[in-house]
Amino acid sequence: MTVKPGRAQVRPTAKANPQAPRMQHKAFPAPTRGWIANENLALSQPAGALMLENWIPTSTGIRSRGGSLKHATISTGPVLRMWTYKSGDVEEFFASDATKIFNITTVADADVIPTPVVTGQTSGYYSTAQFGTAGGDYLYAVNGTDSPRLYDGSTFTAITGVSTPAITGVTTSILSFVWSFANRLFFIEKNSMNVWYLPVDSIGGAAQSFSLAGIFQDGGSLLCGGKWSMDSGDGLDDKWVVISTAGEVAVYQGTNPGSAADWQKVGVYQITGPMGPNATMQAGGDLLIGTKDGIVPISAAVDKDIAALSLAAVTASIEPEWKAEVVARGSLPWEIIKWPTNNLMVVSLPVPNDTIAPYCFAANLETGAWAGRITGWNTRCIALFADQGYFGTNTGTIHAMEVGGSDDGENYTCKYVGLPDHLDAPGVTKTIHQARSIFKSTCPFDAQISASVDYTVDLPGIPSSTADFIQDVWDVGLWDVAIWDAGTASTISTQWVSVGKTGFVFMPQVQITFGVTPKPVTELVAFDVLYENGGVMT
Repeated sequence: MTVKPGRAQVRPTAKANPQAPRMQHKAFPAPTRGWIANENLALSQPAGALMLENWIPTSTGIRSRGGSLKHATISTGPVLRMWTYKSGDVEEFFASDATKIFNITTVADADVIPTPVVTGQTSGYYSTAQFGTAGGDYLYAVNGTDSPRLYDGSTFTAITGVSTPAITGVTTSILSFVWSFANRLFFIEKNSMNVWYLPVDSIGGAAQSFSLAGIFQDGGSLLCGGKWSMDSGDGLDDKWVVISTAGEVAVYQGTNPGSAADWQKVGVYQITGPMGPNATMQAGGDLLIGTKDGIVPISAAVDKDIAALSLAAVTASIEPEWKAEVVARGSLPWEIIKWPTNNLMVVSLPVPNDTIAPYCFAANLETGAWAGRITGWNTRCIALFADQGYFGTNTGTIHAMEVGGSDDGENYTCKYVGLPDHLDAPGVTKTIHQARSIFKSTCPFDAQISASVDYTVDLPGIPSSTADFIQDVWDVGLWDVAIWDAGTASTISTQWVSVGKTGFVFMPQVQITFGVTPKPVTELVAFDVLYENGGVMT
């Protein structure tokens, strides 16, 4: 019998099911455009955030903000104003409540009210201006109800018509705002259309009046003044600016308001009502003014109608949120500071009552991207001292910004929700299986990764902070335990987590809670997702 070899059974290759779902991947860049509140959600552009709390946009991502630390206590009521005085290498820091002025340059105990340097005041919201003469460096502080106070580096002198020095020709207690221009001091008379000015290079003397009553036609009174530099073709020229409570802006050029030949009106322009006498900021040669419609450059007011100014505002990307805060907090004066060493502009959002949450706005000075809300900071007033930002609260305390990794021992959470994204398939249902965030960080942290779908933000509960730690620095860290470049060297951190969300649009989410001793330096670089496409939802 012959045995024949068996035949191998060859099975046909299985064909792929064209209907089977296939895992896909998409990477989202960090929201370097910052907080965006004025885009069509169905057509939103990449690198923007629907929600951004306690994150600061950078040119490469978003970084977690630092904490805050109590610097001083001056009252049981609100801190109304803070300002600095500089003379040579000496810089001093002052703050006021409703009746007193305090020197808070150095404070022995942040919980103990120091001895005031000025008492018996009837109003605590001051306008200040420093002015140098051959006799030294001086600072004027005016409030519209009390005699101006002139600080010479050691003493605050009440300036009247018979003091030394003296200002004559005007009742000094009615002066409510002060600024310098062309080597002169200018003062606004409270609840009027009058500006008063002193002789050149003088801190006293006979004050002369300059009225804007025939220039401004919309009522109200003068609020504040400033300087604007514009290029008229032969280089930058400084212009004198005064602003009314009704939003009228008068611009003049020259150096002597008493001379028709040396004082000419450039124009009168219209903005919406300003948010306070100190809600202004110099940006290069331009003057930015915080108004009801946003932060508007004077240069834009020259070229545009008032109805179009909000489109040219620095705050255009957060216009709806800005206007909502104006309604909620417009009863108190706002303030703006430029913080160059931290690359930030900070806008105070004072709290008028306990039903409104404490926070402020901040923006990247370089890119103009808005950080959204900095929560937990009760910014009744703000100031810059020795290159450090500070805020004063409704409860009489003063705190340094971006110091440490907690708000005076209280945790804070950084929240990011990205703008809605169709994942390259509009109208198609997707299931997001996994996601990961990519960070650069110099310290330990625990990130909570999640997602929302279909235009509805659904953040999980606030995560816990990582365990506290101490930076490994010389004479602090333990030998053979410490990592000597901790706090300076960045490491990349990535981790995939399960998401399990289904919808037709997707929004990435990251939350990190900080309650540690050192200042955290954690930057979100990107966000990746793995997902499957389904069918069109009907």
